[in-house]
Order: sequence, then C-alpha cells, then structure tokens
Amino acid sequence: MLARKDIIDWGARLFGAPARSRLRCGHLLVEFSRGENEVCLASKRLSDEEADAALDRDEPVSWTSWAVCTGAKGVKVLPGLPDLPVLARQDSPFRLLPGEETRVYLRIPVSVKVCLGERDDELLAEFPSETMPRVWFGEAPAAEECYQLGASASRALFTDFEGSEVQAPVLIRNESREVLEVTQICLRVARLSLYRLGSTLWTNETIARYQGGMNPSRLSIKSGPPLEAPSAKLLAPPRETGPETIVGRTFRSFRRWAEWR
Repeated sequence: MLARKDIIDWGARLFGAPARSRLRCGHLLVEFSRGENEVCLASKRLSDEEADAALDRDEPVSWTSWAVCTGAKGVKVLPGLPDLPVLARQDSPFRLLPGEETRVYLRIPVSVKVCLGERDDELLAEFPSETMPRVWFGEAPAAEECYQLGASASRALFTDFEGSEVQAPVLIRNESREVLEVTQICLRVARLSLYRLGSTLWTNETIARYQGGMNPSRLSIKSGPPLEAPSAKLLAPPRETGPETIVGRTFRSFRRWAEWR
C-alpha cells in the first residue's frame, strides 16, 4: 500500500528495478514501467479522497498523460520548482521599520521531473504535484504572471510539511527610509536549487532588500543550503542560471504603492 506520508524516493529508477513502480507526490501519482529498451511514464491527478486514502499498488487507474522514451536503461526522478514566480498573499500583514529585517518561509509544492538517467539535463517529462491558480503581479506592461500559493509566508518554520513541498527561506531587509508593510511576497524561484535533509526539502536563501517607493527590490541568492539546514545535500540544480543579484518587484506593485501613500 502507498501510505499518505511516504518518504519520496528521489533519485535513480528502473536500473534493475521491477518492471513497474509508482511514486506519489502530493496529489500526483506517477507510474514508471519498463519494456524492452524503453521506459514508459504515466501520471494521474488524485482527488482529495484518493490522496487521503491508501492506494493499492495494483489498483487500475485511468492515466491522464503519458510519455515513452526508447533506448533508455533508466531514469532519474528529481523534485522541481514551479516554472513561474510564486506569490504569497499575507493573511496577517506585518510591518518593518527602516533598517529592520526579518526572516520568512514560503511553502511551495514541487513538481516531479523525470530525466534520462545518464544525462540529468535531458528532461523527459515534468508533472506538477499540485494545481495552483495563475495570477498577475504588478501592472501592464510590466505585470508578471505568477502562481498563487495556498499559504501565506510564515515568520516561523513550518512543522507540518509534506514530502511534496519545499521550504524556501527569504530574508527581508528594509533599506529604505519608510515603513514597509508586507501584504504579499513575490518570490522568483527559477535560480533556486533544491536541497534535502532527511525527508525535508529546502531551497537556498533569497535576500530581498526593499529600496522604498516605486523602486524594485534588490534580490540576492545565497549559494549552498540555508542556515536552518547547513548539512543538507544538493538534490536538484536551479531551473535557470544567471547573476546572483537581480532587481524585481517583490512586495508592492505601482498601484499598491500609490494606495499605501
């Protein structure tokens, strides 16, 4: 039986493994089957009832998507971050005075990325574990499409994590001369790596320096695992590479800044 909180077996599969195996990640079920000189993949979105119940490994399911790769002896299964920025809207907004800083944490659903076992950079398929609504952050023509997270950012560590989620730490520094009221946080995840400590997934730390007014924030990504999990091991590289420091709107759009003023 597949238990609700099974530890997800990330890594290599089908190298001498059974001809058919399954992996469950949140509301996603992925099946791997091996034929002669080929690997077949299929996925199914689980309902809330199916996700909460045990699922027999031999129970037939109606697959919603599939892919076939020939000439492969095995695959590597890795977690991935969303392909768009994520937006956390705060149920309980908080304020930072000029010069203050605070640390917050975002919980982000991961996707299941299936790569060729011999070449991690060759992606065969990617299956999101959860369906998140798409929203716009900012105003045209510079508005960004994001996924809206189901939970607000927390100023304390999350303790009720599932294996299908990653915890992303963000250090917020108010480097302006005005009070920063945090009602939402837009996190750009494309350059974040994924680390594992036990059964828990982490990203590296993002430092968001608020500059005040309509100025975009200065964003820096620290290398290596976060200070909360210094011995965590690198599991998956970032989706994109680029400079460690960028600028981007993180807390306020033009309209929200005007309303606040």
